[in-house]
Amino acid sequence: MPLDIPFARHVQGHFDNTVARNLRSRGVPRQPLPPSGARPLTVRNGREWLVNALALSSAMALARVPPRAPQPGAGTATVAAFLPGAQAQGSAGYQTVPMATDVPTAPSAALGHIANAATLSCVAQPRQCPLTLAAGTLAAATVMTSAAAGAVVGFVLGRDSALDANNADRTPAPASLPLTLYDLLPDEQRHRLLEIVRDCGTDAAACTAPAIRSLLQELPEDTRRQIMVTLGVARHAETHGHGGWPSGAEAAALAPMLSWVDWAAELLASVVSPAQARFELDLEQIAQATLGAQQPGMTGALRESAANAARFDTIRALFKRDGHTLQQLPFTGSTRDSFGFNQTYHGCNLMLEFAGAGTPARTLMVLAHGDMTGARDGSSGASDNGTGLATLLALARTLSAEALPDGMRVQLMVTDLEEHGMLGAKAYAEQCMASCPDVALNLDMTGRGDGMTLSGSDRHHLYMDGDSRALQPPAAPVTAAEAQLRRLLEAAAGEVGLTVHDSAGWVMQSDQIALQREGIPALGMNLADAADIPLERDMQQARARLWLANADVDWSRFEHYLNGTLGPDETQAMETRMDAMEHAMHTYKALPLSPAMARIHNRYDQLDQVDPRRAMAALAVLEGAIEAWLHAPAP
Repeated sequence: MPLDIPFARHVQGHFDNTVARNLRSRGVPRQPLPPSGARPLTVRNGREWLVNALALSSAMALARVPPRAPQPGAGTATVAAFLPGAQAQGSAGYQTVPMATDVPTAPSAALGHIANAATLSCVAQPRQCPLTLAAGTLAAATVMTSAAAGAVVGFVLGRDSALDANNADRTPAPASLPLTLYDLLPDEQRHRLLEIVRDCGTDAAACTAPAIRSLLQELPEDTRRQIMVTLGVARHAETHGHGGWPSGAEAAALAPMLSWVDWAAELLASVVSPAQARFELDLEQIAQATLGAQQPGMTGALRESAANAARFDTIRALFKRDGHTLQQLPFTGSTRDSFGFNQTYHGCNLMLEFAGAGTPARTLMVLAHGDMTGARDGSSGASDNGTGLATLLALARTLSAEALPDGMRVQLMVTDLEEHGMLGAKAYAEQCMASCPDVALNLDMTGRGDGMTLSGSDRHHLYMDGDSRALQPPAAPVTAAEAQLRRLLEAAAGEVGLTVHDSAGWVMQSDQIALQREGIPALGMNLADAADIPLERDMQQARARLWLANADVDWSRFEHYLNGTLGPDETQAMETRMDAMEHAMHTYKALPLSPAMARIHNRYDQLDQVDPRRAMAALAVLEGAIEAWLHAPAP
């Protein structure tokens, strides 16, 4: 494809002379040459149309090139004014150009085909050239009209879904091309990329480029080829070229002019922010520790115990790495299983506090459970609840970076034994007494879903566990402190474009319930798909019916029933109640799990189930809401 106007005119002149010679050989008199200089573009002005069509297709192809920052020590020469930003032959550097990073390529390919077809048709049938050019002009106008409309729609939608520029470090929205390259990297190189971005911090431009270039040069040959194909500087060997000039060329127009390694390095450096890199690496350490403790030959119970012990050791080590000392809050108690038998448990919650000067006047707690279940089936606990733990680590870094206002306190707590009935949260709620927080926010699974849910005190009665003071306690009142926190979270979600789902009749089954039942104002927050909520609501309601039917059976009389020592009426009543419980159990078990619930507590809960960009959006909501809470007056 011609790379500049002078060369395009040279090609067009050669084409014009060839046509003229063919006409003279047929006895057709030579037409007088048109006056020199540029002329208005018209249907009859075939040469100008063709040159402009070729130039336009080249320009639209170039729109895929992202902005380039000047390289350290690089020169400032460019190829030509028509192609700013392209690398000059030799050792010349780059110039920054305001080009989009993800412009659709279909219009440029279509214009390339139109130009090629016009060229071939005019060469083969010179007399039909004006008609061909007229048809081509109409086709080009249609392509450009569609492209312009798409650009306007994309601009409008992009503005509506754009994240706040002030949160760029926490909630990046990289273009699809960088993400595609990121997905092509093998796991080892992807991990190294995260380490490079994390270690460079905010000084990414000067720091990451050399290290990422080195990483790219070490990639396997097939991965390097895939990246080059994705960038458009090479094509699949089994396919023909699309667009361009001449048709079928093996490389795109800029292939000889660009260093694909430099280009790919710049794109990959923009995929994740330092905050996201730290989040992903923390989550990876937690998940790997959980899996690494599950040795072959262990029984199921031993695998669960070893996985959780390694998990908590890793959590302590990560907080210590960041300079934090955790309070150890051990607890012991007993609980009843579904058959009414008591079981003794031992656990340990972990606490970290940040406070302004003076006596704390208001306290906000943010908690997430640290334990997991499903180790016997190979779960890493990455989604449930490694995402909540990595979020607490990120919040600790944020809170330690700035002094809190006088009298304000934020507590971060990692609870234990949530998966066994919210036992750590129950123990804390019973122990905190006068030191309980003014309001609490529980995080559980924040790396998935198309929106956010909030579960308040008015919903805790929807969950039944058989281990509370009442099987079905009444709804707790929503205090002013809880209502204020909800408003702040909803406002922060709006700032980052995160939908808050309407989830009436549904409750987030997690630690905030234990606090709510002890009168502590609390909210539960997670990310979920809207389509999952009705399925989970049906499951919760069926589970509640099962608990009520089970409670209706007098199991203390069951042995007498088996021995046949009950009277006829008692036997009939016992059988009726047990039949009702069995029916409720079959109904409960027959309901389908939501896709989200089907992928936790088992081998599917791995790192690939977590969307770090969703998790970073949730983190941005939390940071915004906490900042607002710290400076808001008491409700």
